[in-house]
Amino acid sequence: MLKAAIEKIQEMSKPMIQNVEGRVFAISAESIDEVRPTLDRPSTLSLNSLDALVKMVKTEALKKYRAPVYLTIPDHQTVLCFSQPDDADGRFERINYYTANATDVPGWEARAQFPFEEAMIALRTRFQSTPDTEYALKLLSEITTGAKITFNDNGVATSVVTKKGIDLQSNQAIRPIVTLKPYRTFQEVEQPASQFLIRVSERGISFIEADGGMWKLQARGTIKQYLEEAFAAEIQEGAVVVAL
Repeated sequence: MLKAAIEKIQEMSKPMIQNVEGRVFAISAESIDEVRPTLDRPSTLSLNSLDALVKMVKTEALKKYRAPVYLTIPDHQTVLCFSQPDDADGRFERINYYTANATDVPGWEARAQFPFEEAMIALRTRFQSTPDTEYALKLLSEITTGAKITFNDNGVATSVVTKKGIDLQSNQAIRPIVTLKPYRTFQEVEQPASQFLIRVSERGISFIEADGGMWKLQARGTIKQYLEEAFAAEIQEGAVVVAL
């Protein structure tokens, strides 16, 4: 009888699992607890600038979350902020706090072709100024103002003959490679320079990327330098780690 009574008490003390409108609860004499498949975690916050990322890390992550905080740069338009895996609950989950994305930059394709007038607009609005940007603008200006244009392409370089009016005529070889800085990464940092091959035809002008994509590594390095300067004290203390 005593054994049966003890077993009955044990059976009654077990929590009852109840499904209420898609939510699962464990109900016992002492409490009612919701059973959730995932733990409560801060959702990843999407940011659009490096400045916002720095402020969030300094004012929130370093004060509320487990140190050290890691910042990595997987590509030229993204920075991730996350922590070490949390072993307190036995799940060893890594939390990604923030993601910064350079979503407000015009970008530039590896090969871009424009009519002459549109190319002049693009060089003014989608590039940081460089000596070669001014050279390309001057070249396009001379081409578009020429009454008669003749192109001579030998496969290596292109020469352009522009004739204005009746007597004035100029003949110049176009430099095949120019160094330009399109807006392709976060605007808080210097835009990476790339070499572009210029090709000119009657239909317009083409800019073809000629550095094998090495500008992406340069951009990541520039972002890393920006973050290291912004978190100099925190890095010295071991609270922040910045890596490519």
